[in-house]
Amino acid sequence: MTLILGIIIVVAVVGYAIFFYLQRKYAQEIVQQQQQVSTIIQSSLNDDLTNMKEVHLSGETLEHFEQTKQSYLYLVNHRLPEISERLKELQEACSHYRFLAVKRELDTIAAKLRNASELQKKTNREIVNLKSSNQLHQKKRQELEQQYQKLRKTLLAKNFSFGPSIDQLEENLSNLEAAFDHYGKLARQGDYLAADQELRQLEKNTTVLAQQIKQIPPLYRNLKNVFPEQLTELGQGAQQLAKQKYGFKQDLSTELTGLQSALAENIIDLKELKLSIAIKRDQEINQQINDLYDLFEAEIKARQTVQQQRPKLKQFIRHARLQERELLVELERLQQNYTFNHHEMENGRKLENQLNQLEHNFKQTEQDILEGKPIYSAVLLQQQEQAEKLVVIEKQQTEINQSIQGLWHEEKAARQAAQEFDLEIHRIRRQLGKQNLPGLPKAYLEFFFAVSKSIEQLMTDLEQLKIDLAAITKQLLDIQADLDKLAEKANDITDSAALAEILLQYANRYKTRYPEVAQAAQQAGILFNQKFDYAASLEKIATAIDQVEPGAYQKLEDEYYAKNPKK
Repeated sequence: MTLILGIIIVVAVVGYAIFFYLQRKYAQEIVQQQQQVSTIIQSSLNDDLTNMKEVHLSGETLEHFEQTKQSYLYLVNHRLPEISERLKELQEACSHYRFLAVKRELDTIAAKLRNASELQKKTNREIVNLKSSNQLHQKKRQELEQQYQKLRKTLLAKNFSFGPSIDQLEENLSNLEAAFDHYGKLARQGDYLAADQELRQLEKNTTVLAQQIKQIPPLYRNLKNVFPEQLTELGQGAQQLAKQKYGFKQDLSTELTGLQSALAENIIDLKELKLSIAIKRDQEINQQINDLYDLFEAEIKARQTVQQQRPKLKQFIRHARLQERELLVELERLQQNYTFNHHEMENGRKLENQLNQLEHNFKQTEQDILEGKPIYSAVLLQQQEQAEKLVVIEKQQTEINQSIQGLWHEEKAARQAAQEFDLEIHRIRRQLGKQNLPGLPKAYLEFFFAVSKSIEQLMTDLEQLKIDLAAITKQLLDIQADLDKLAEKANDITDSAALAEILLQYANRYKTRYPEVAQAAQQAGILFNQKFDYAASLEKIATAIDQVEPGAYQKLEDEYYAKNPKK
């Protein structure tokens, strides 16, 4: 029983604590919402709305602001007082512990207060924006008025600077003035939504007009003063140059007429305010005029250079012509005695033809200068090309001349070499003659006579009326190689025969004791005296002696070469 009583007491205490907590919580929320209501009602926004009477509004701006204003006044004068009364009722309900109903009402009122706060912020923003717009448009109106007056003053004071554009500019200024008046009316009335659209267009048109007023004077000045003066100067210059016999690739009269037409077209462009076209055409006219000035200057300078270079080029041609004649004479003379293997005569004739053509062109240009109206820039280019060709021609003349001047020295060297070949082959012949050999190998004799015949043929070729030095040079190389080989063969025969005789004498000490040595000596003697194969004879007897006395041949060979060293 005591336990049940204790539980009941605890439940009662907990329930009382919960009721006390909820009562206090909702009471605080009611106070907070009541404060929010009071804050909105007592806001200075009411005074701001009253002061907005000083800002004159009209049109869509006024209509939109009135809607916001009425919504806010209805909120302050009706909805918020109703909410305040309802909050007082909720205080009574909260004291009687009707917590569920109180909570639902507080949530509803909280949503309404959030909407009220948003409406308050929106109304405040519109007031701020309208005041800002009022100040902005006052400032813009003053700035545009100053700019308009400045443009108007410029057009009135300097209307002569705009030429054919003045009528259209004044019309645009008049339209701008009308637009400005309309904008000012909207701004003064407070229809800022409509005024904003008008302001943007007005600023754009003002900027365009200001830009036109800035761009047109220099364009018109070019058309009225600068370009006509330049075209007159160019026309007079063209006439003077024609009298002085200057020629040009293009028809100057046609170009000058075309420029005059371009000036007339640009006058129309200015009249119609087609400034993008007028600016582009102005640049094109200016460029064409500058090109003509550059052309005149280039031709005058080219003429001066041409006149300076004519005597030098003429002398250059004369010098190349003299060298060519001397070269051809020398080629003709040497051709009588030598065969040319590098197309020297053909190349010399080609150079002569090039000189003929170059000289013909030079004389033709000289005649054009005397009789006609040459294009001096083209003549100058021609002179430069001719000078470059002459440099190449003289270089080739020098190369051909150097190549043929060496022919006589080559011939002299070939004759000296032929004499040395003859002396060498006689020396080789005497060398073998001193050995008193019974005879010489057939292969050697055939090679010896072939080499002798080559030397004789060389001497015969050198005595011809017309010498082919290229062929002679080939013969010299072949004969020198054959002589070296012949000398080597002669040395081999000399050494083999001498060593064979030494070994045959050395073999006498072994003949009686070694029949094989006696037999080898007999065979070696036959090879030596009858077949003249001294190398085979040496090999035969050397092999037999080394069999009975190893190393004997090497010892005897060393002793021989010690007394007769190889050269």
